[in-house]
Amino acid sequence: MLAPLCATWLVLATGSPSRAPAPEPVHRIAIRVVGPAALVQVEREVVVGNPQIPARDTVVDLDLPEGAALVDWGVQGSGQAISLAVTDETTARADYASVLSSHHLAPASASPDDAVRIRVHLAPLAAAGRVLLRYRYTAPAACIDGRFVLRLPQSLEENPSPAQVVVRFDDLPMDARLSQASVAGVSVPIRSNGRALVVHATAPPRAGWEVSFTLRQQAAEWPGQLSLARASRRATGKAQAADVVVVGLCRPQGPAVEHPPGEVMLLIDRSRSVGSGGMSSQRALVRALLEAMPPAQRFNAILFARTATQVFPLPRTATREALDALDAAVDPNQLENGTDLVAALGRAAEWVKRGGPLPRGESRLLVIVSDGALPESQTAEKLASALASVAPDHRLRVLVLLVRPAADEPVPADAVERLDKLVGRFGGVVRVLAAENLRGEVRSSLAALAQGGDLFNVRIQGQRELAAGVAPATGLVRTWILPRGQGSHLLATGEYAGTTVQGRASAANVAIEWLQPLVDPEPPKSWAGALPDVAVYVEAVAPSPKPLADGVVRGQMDPLVLRNALALAYLPRARACYLLRRVANGVDLALRGRLRLELHLERGELEDAIIRRSSLERPEIEQCVRDAAFEVEYPRPSFRDAPTVAAVNLVFRPRTPEESPPDASPLDQQLDLILGPVTFDPRDLIENQIPQSGAPEKRSGH
Repeated sequence: MLAPLCATWLVLATGSPSRAPAPEPVHRIAIRVVGPAALVQVEREVVVGNPQIPARDTVVDLDLPEGAALVDWGVQGSGQAISLAVTDETTARADYASVLSSHHLAPASASPDDAVRIRVHLAPLAAAGRVLLRYRYTAPAACIDGRFVLRLPQSLEENPSPAQVVVRFDDLPMDARLSQASVAGVSVPIRSNGRALVVHATAPPRAGWEVSFTLRQQAAEWPGQLSLARASRRATGKAQAADVVVVGLCRPQGPAVEHPPGEVMLLIDRSRSVGSGGMSSQRALVRALLEAMPPAQRFNAILFARTATQVFPLPRTATREALDALDAAVDPNQLENGTDLVAALGRAAEWVKRGGPLPRGESRLLVIVSDGALPESQTAEKLASALASVAPDHRLRVLVLLVRPAADEPVPADAVERLDKLVGRFGGVVRVLAAENLRGEVRSSLAALAQGGDLFNVRIQGQRELAAGVAPATGLVRTWILPRGQGSHLLATGEYAGTTVQGRASAANVAIEWLQPLVDPEPPKSWAGALPDVAVYVEAVAPSPKPLADGVVRGQMDPLVLRNALALAYLPRARACYLLRRVANGVDLALRGRLRLELHLERGELEDAIIRRSSLERPEIEQCVRDAAFEVEYPRPSFRDAPTVAAVNLVFRPRTPEESPPDASPLDQQLDLILGPVTFDPRDLIENQIPQSGAPEKRSGH
């Protein structure tokens, strides 16, 4: 626990102008760095009541570092001190309003501000004076540019006072040694034993500032810094005794450890989900990538959608002529349905095996360029199995570059995670690029690849997954609840440069009151208390949701548009599958039946066509009907790329009437006169009726 800081409490009284000006309000911050977490205690004086506007309360707005959790609140003034009690938000607000009413006070006007995390209401019950607010919080550090960083936000007060800061780095774990540290932009001297002195500094009055530090490398094979903090939690009620552990992982920038690849194979997504704008971005990305490599770089490319097509029969050198030919092949006007990345990876595996093992120091690079719209059926296991035949001595590295137009939906996190797991086996880099700065991001991706690539599939104690992929100069901090006795030393494992690596670190011990708020499922939102001279109400302000600028319900596909696309473009193709059937006998001639086809659409692309039910018993017709669905261009949903499922019921029958009464409904007979032998029931055509409240709902056929 932090030691309390001494202070002298002053009462501000109304006096004559000849008196000396009042001293600056006390503002002190004590920070204790414990592993990847910072324990912060703040003491600040606030003037309560305004002699010029005596009928209003005082409001103080505060901000906290990202991810911070409050530990407790206290108030001191007029020689007394209290700890504010956690209370129900509605009750606290009503009680505070009652206090204002009984003292004939009006609430101060407080304008909405997205930066406000905490709002403190102070009601003067006597003459104007000063009170001391004391609050404590725990804040996890972030990893920025390879450093653990605690960013203190800027002050939200109109006339803030500078803070006197004390920072302690001496509570790091025993095996953690500082490499460098700074407080508010001032470098901290590091002793020879890797420890830092207690640092005293003055923070700027208004601007934000930060405390940062880096640790010395703890293991030669582990590419990053590991830092831990641990607190023991006793058993209470149904909760068992456990350890609350904060795990921090931060990777610094490193020197290049790998040479440029000897040969590059590009897998370029040309599915309809990419769109013409996305295809143009991918074409620019591929050219920027090849131009950033050595001039003699040899490459080839495979364009994939439902099928995979190799662009050049033999590898080409990245000359201007070859780049122009590749640009012509990556045509935004030649898109196809389907995104079969598994098949494309199978073609890439054949390319690797044809080349055979490589000499030591050389490698091959497989580059996947896509919009990240992968069907759910293409799991991480299926993607990995497509490259299962690639042996370690083939020295394959994988670079995944995902790009979408600027105004498009973000790449799904699930797709990125699946690709992370794939690349982790071989080593490489996975990046989601901004279309506005392709050249700069391509260069940084290649630089990360030269440093050994990302650290993938990081796990703690062999079980808890910490991260799917961690790039150089990045990292993360996570809080876990582990069984008692597993928190003092933790083992981290991961995949780096195609091999399994591990790092071990000990944890710094801290009181449970500091770490418990980080794992509370429902943290407190209000605190209240009163001194003889002031009543205090503290509330956690939740950011207000931003309304939709256009007022459009997101994720909706117009059923009429989809119905027209199917009726005009798909039904003639499905009819041809029936009319061109093989007829060998009378049964074939009088073939009748029903077929229910389920279409999975995403981003205007048919991801899959599934035959749910069929009474035809003719596999060749069923396969033809399914293949015909991939030849149609489908509309995209309005304003969002939410997956959509549509069901189509098809009725197949010859023009000659049956001898027995038909089993079709009168509606089917009427449509048969209009559309010919193939009919559909429009009531079942669009089965994914969109709920009025939001995103589309996937429904299976009945």
